Amino acid sequence: MSTPTGDLTPAAIAAWRAQSQRLHGEHLATPLAAFRHLGAVQSQEYQPSKLTPAMRAAADEDGLAHAGPASVDALIDQGLVVRTHVLRPTWHTVPVEDLRMMLTASADRVQQIAATQYRNLGLEQSELERGDDVLAEATAGGKHLEREEAAEALAAAGVRDPSGARLIHLLFHAELESRICSGTPKGAKQTYANFEDRIPAGELGKDEAIRELARRFFASRGPATVKDFTRWATLKVADAKLAVDELGLRELRFDDRVFYYEGERPEPVEGGPVVDFVQGFDELLCSYTDSKDLVQHHSVARNLFPDRPRFNSAILLDGQVIGNWKATVKKDRVVIETWRVRGFTAAEIAALRRGADRLRAWFGSPEMELGLDHD
Repeated sequence: MSTPTGDLTPAAIAAWRAQSQRLHGEHLATPLAAFRHLGAVQSQEYQPSKLTPAMRAAADEDGLAHAGPASVDALIDQGLVVRTHVLRPTWHTVPVEDLRMMLTASADRVQQIAATQYRNLGLEQSELERGDDVLAEATAGGKHLEREEAAEALAAAGVRDPSGARLIHLLFHAELESRICSGTPKGAKQTYANFEDRIPAGELGKDEAIRELARRFFASRGPATVKDFTRWATLKVADAKLAVDELGLRELRFDDRVFYYEGERPEPVEGGPVVDFVQGFDELLCSYTDSKDLVQHHSVARNLFPDRPRFNSAILLDGQVIGNWKATVKKDRVVIETWRVRGFTAAEIAALRRGADRLRAWFGSPEMELGLDHD
């Protein structure tokens, strides 16, 4: 079904996406509901990644505008979500009930992409499979191993040089083969657990898994293109397009591209400008490749955005990137440095201060020191 696009602008699509992702509009009840809505949250840096689900969930502590960090930690501790390698070859945090589906849809494709790196490290297929078996056995029965303990188990079983990049890729391969996944953290350290012990049983065919992954993506991130989806999920375009066609998603045409979405177009959020301080790998930043131009703020020429942002984390103005931020937590305050690609109006500065104050509350600091800088 095609949607009229006469009133659509880059700003309107960005605002629509912010509501689809639940960053704006009605928040979800809990961070777990946010994880289930998004499906996967990119999280190679665990501490900052907690902002992504928290900012989409209702407040669970006094003084917060959204959920706090402890409620996200609790989900990891309780095993309701796992942080593991899935989809693009990086860390993602995923609800346990969705991990099998995501691996069924994409793991073989990711393994194909990783094959060159395995060869460069001298990891032959027989050695990778041996590592899978060793790690599955070492974590069986509820054992959660730190990385060093996993390396010791591999070495004791005769796997050559399980250290450095070789160890990382042995663990990576076993995750993609559904043999291990993340366990309960030991302090600040990641652990590895047996996949079958931790992940609910279930079986799904590959076509069905890709179709469900597509439904989740376009429901939580639409409007988006098929190429946006294929990059996010590491799928072949033909497989992704077939899934989209079978789902019968709604579509719209804008700027010579076809965008897909599920449900109805949301009503615009009332009020003045909204500024959000999001982590550097927030799903509003990482979910779109083909339509990345719509992620950057429409009021600024593309060539004015630096290739290497001054700070990694992003400042969003009405759902589009306008700058970057960095926070340094001190004993009595949090110092928040900001940089923007252009100056702000008085209303935008006020929204920036409100967004920074939400970040201050997230860090649990009584005071903040806010630095304002722009080109």
